[in-house]
Amino acid sequence: MKIQIVHKGNRNQLICEKKDGTVERADLGPKLPYHDIAHFVVEHQLKFKNGFYGNIYNGYSVKQLSDKEIIRKLPAESTVSEITTRALQSLAAGACTVEQFTEIIHQEFTRYAINFPLALDEKTIRQMLWEYENLVAQWEQLKDDQGLELHFELEN
Repeated sequence: MKIQIVHKGNRNQLICEKKDGTVERADLGPKLPYHDIAHFVVEHQLKFKNGFYGNIYNGYSVKQLSDKEIIRKLPAESTVSEITTRALQSLAAGACTVEQFTEIIHQEFTRYAINFPLALDEKTIRQMLWEYENLVAQWEQLKDDQGLELHFELEN
């Protein structure tokens, strides 16, 4: 699936072009591209099939993925993706260290009673941080109507 995050001033646009030819579009607020970039990095690095982009790939719309009733019915990996994405953004902002990264994720797992086998080594965490910071730097260089293009594939 081809993902484009297009810079549109104070609003931005997410465009996901699926292999079957269908397109999912969503308007994003000014800060959401950073969150969507972090989702891409987490799901790509950890090979998640049921995170935000995996769910779009599998037919959900962005609007559906904002519906609390639908969210509750998604596989646990969706929530794990969201928690890990927030942790990656915290790491990039300096709110936690690489050494604290896994701990803050598992604290949220406990808080939400999530039982999910997620083991992250320091190398993987640093790789996610590097990829996120690199993509954010690319995003910040874009002018209006330019987009960051990403590719998301689900392995069978």
